[in-house]
Amino acid sequence: MAKGSTYMRGLCIVLNVLLAIFGVILLLFGIVANSDKAASLEELTQGVILSVGFGLATILLSILGMYGAYKEQVLPLLLYSVFMAIEFTVLIVLAIIATLAQPKLKREIEQSYSRITSLYNTEAVFQREINKLQQKAQCCGLNDYTDWENAIPQSCFCPPAYQDREDKCIGVPKFHNTEWIRNAHSEPASPEDTEYSVYKMSCVPILTEKVMNYLRILLGILFTLATIEVAAVIAVLLLWYKIHTRTPGTDFSRDNNSRTKYNCCIS
Repeated sequence: MAKGSTYMRGLCIVLNVLLAIFGVILLLFGIVANSDKAASLEELTQGVILSVGFGLATILLSILGMYGAYKEQVLPLLLYSVFMAIEFTVLIVLAIIATLAQPKLKREIEQSYSRITSLYNTEAVFQREINKLQQKAQCCGLNDYTDWENAIPQSCFCPPAYQDREDKCIGVPKFHNTEWIRNAHSEPASPEDTEYSVYKMSCVPILTEKVMNYLRILLGILFTLATIEVAAVIAVLLLWYKIHTRTPGTDFSRDNNSRTKYNCCIS
């Protein structure tokens, strides 16, 4: 076996191991993003499908590439090159389109959240996630506190000794209906008899930025994956060339007695 071919085979295997690792990262990213119920939107769902799809395809192709490189078989290497080139083309086109469409996508995400006018009537799991976000980010409702109707959760209320209370909080008349949200984790607040004091800021900007961060991370992974794919395809084609050029060739000629002479040579 030629020394150059050995090095090229090792390089192909290393690059495909990296591709397999990135495929697993894409799979895990899709699972984590899909489990975030507060950020569950059609735009993010499409990103999750993209992440899982490319993750699975990359893992399968990397296995094919490692097998072809290790065995030095021409057909698996050619199939790998063709399918990896197709994946790269689709990946890079979608990634560029998504990158250029980020401002429009951000507006669509904001509009999607803004169309949810009643948190009180949403699923309990979504309520819990929003409740956690409100407590952490000091916001209230997707648009404002009225999204909760007559059941404002305690996570919306400003603490008694809250700094910048005048700037970041707003007084809300006490509701007659003190029903608590379904499946909440905490007890209702005990505001003064006259009014509640709730956070003024809505949660839509925070949720929008959260979804956009998911998409930015996904795009970063995809562009990195595309770079490794180019290097892997080039390495596999070079390995295929070395294997092909060292394949024995057979020539024949006839001597004076009309006997066939076979001449073997290695190019």
